Amino acid sequence: MGGSTHFSVFLLVAIILLCSSSKTVNATCYGKEKQALMDFKKDLKDPSGRLSSWIHDVDCCKWEGVVCSNRSGHVIQLHLQSAVREIDDFGDEEESPLSGKISHSLQNLTHLRYLDLSLNDFSGIPIPSFFGSLRSLRYLDLFGAGFQGMVPYQLGNLSSLRTLSITCSVYSSDLQVDNRQWLAGLSNLEHLDMSGVDLSLASNWLEVINMIPSLVEIHLSYCQLGLISHQLGRETFVFHANFSSLAILDLSRNRNLFGHLIPRWIFGLTTLASLDLSMTSFEGPLPRGFRNLTSLKLLDLSDNLLNGSVPDELIHLNNLISLNLGRNQFEGFLDGIWNWSSLASLDLSYNNFATFLPSQLSTLTALISLDLSHNQFRGSIPSSIANISNLQRLDLYDNNLSSSLPREVFTSKDLITLDAGSNHLNGPIPSTAGNCTKLEILRLYDNALSGSIPSNLGKLSSLEYLDVSGNKLTGTLPESLNGRLKYC
Repeated sequence: MGGSTHFSVFLLVAIILLCSSSKTVNATCYGKEKQALMDFKKDLKDPSGRLSSWIHDVDCCKWEGVVCSNRSGHVIQLHLQSAVREIDDFGDEEESPLSGKISHSLQNLTHLRYLDLSLNDFSGIPIPSFFGSLRSLRYLDLFGAGFQGMVPYQLGNLSSLRTLSITCSVYSSDLQVDNRQWLAGLSNLEHLDMSGVDLSLASNWLEVINMIPSLVEIHLSYCQLGLISHQLGRETFVFHANFSSLAILDLSRNRNLFGHLIPRWIFGLTTLASLDLSMTSFEGPLPRGFRNLTSLKLLDLSDNLLNGSVPDELIHLNNLISLNLGRNQFEGFLDGIWNWSSLASLDLSYNNFATFLPSQLSTLTALISLDLSHNQFRGSIPSSIANISNLQRLDLYDNNLSSSLPREVFTSKDLITLDAGSNHLNGPIPSTAGNCTKLEILRLYDNALSGSIPSNLGKLSSLEYLDVSGNKLTGTLPESLNGRLKYC
């Protein structure tokens, strides 16, 4: 009897749990939220019919781009980003972005956690201030959505926000901020991207961002920060950074940033994995403080006025995957950069290096891309370059390299681009050039190469661009290349 009672109770509980579980899986959206979305749709222009599934007869939890909670049925996510705009063969966009107005009805989505309107076209209207009332938001992405005007300070009410992206399109400053104090309210923010937003009026940007220790990523590229650097003065050098978790810092494309000198506080960001200070007008020798940033995987200091030699202390950055020092005024030797076993991309182009190409290049065995163009490197191309077996791009254009073109250059089966034009190379084109079956671009023009054009160049089935002009070569191109090359 007792056993039967226990079994009955167990069966009853199981039935209740099963019914409860069934309800959570099949939860439908609330009528108020469905109507809010319908009103939102009314004010939008949708030429591609992306919201065609948004009809009254269908549960809004099943609409395209709408995600509901399995437990409650509330709308918690809106994925309304446009695809990357691609132009078809007729010059038309393959998928037109959403445009129009943003209805206040979205305020009724009080449980919304995720809102992505990126890559749409809301040009001519400001970011709605009522977005600041969506207190449950954790993710807000307005990247490249065309909004204009002042960024509303009400966004500072979104204390649960983890990700904020209000990036303008490249080279556009249609959005402005006059005071960034509201950012301090985003106490849980981890990812901040305001690239392209005009911050020239927000002189307190650095101090305000420093009040958010949870930040993991900061992207402030092309924000006209250089226009306010003179107001910061020497304060940036005694500034104490509070970014204990920061992994990515991008301040690129801000000319005249921090008065031309890299501030010392950056060298205290020991958790950094990526640092982009390109196009910031920094000048002078490369500070030795970079040796502290041992977690760095990506370092971009290109397009500045940095000069002198590359300091040996960079050898401590043995986690580097990508290093770009291009378009500066560096010179001297390269003795301190051969400890990077993980380095996949090295760009030293457009500098004043006039030394011999070091044989230690071969120790960078993980290299995929090597750009040494527009320097004054001299001597021969070391045959030990064959040890870089995964090399895909080798650019030696516009140097003073002499001697013959070593056959070992063509031993990499993955080589896609080789540019050794505008040097003083002599001798024949090695027959091993025909082994690089993935080669797409081969530029050897304006050298002193001689002999006949190798017939096995015809084996290069992927070759699209060939330039061997300005040499002393004889013969003709293999017939298999005729009509296939885009340039020759």
